[in-house]
Amino acid sequence: MDEAEYCDRISIMSDGKIVALDTPDNLKKQYDAATVEEVFIKIARPEKN
Repeated sequence: MDEAEYCDRISIMSDGKIVALDTPDNLKKQYDAATVEEVFIKIARPEKN
């Protein structure tokens, strides 16, 4: 995931579908995350209410 920080745009897939597509910085802001790996974890394992 470290390399994803240097990309112009990334997509994250879950269950075979693209669920996020944007720049690494915008995704980190959108998901309130410090790293792209943290974004992925938040998408792949959403908290249960």
